[in-house]
Amino acid sequence: MTANVEYTLANLKQIITQLSVGDRWALLKWLIELLQQDPQSSQLTPTNVNFEVVQQICEEIRYLPVLDNRPPDDIIGYNQFGGLD
Repeated sequence: MTANVEYTLANLKQIITQLSVGDRWALLKWLIELLQQDPQSSQLTPTNVNFEVVQQICEEIRYLPVLDNRPPDDIIGYNQFGGLD
């Protein structure tokens, strides 16, 4: 199972490297919110979160290269009137 988790995390890291900085921060915000939620009633034992590992992952995300530094509106193609170009 550990090898499967490591493989999944490696694939996830590849996907994250392709995200814009804004999307990376949105993902980080979502992960933090997810960690702060109450455990679901179907979960028998509470999940222990190793915050040192979470911080390490955040640091790695913070230093990932920016593949496209345009703002989201430029990437999508919105013009000054809000329409798509």
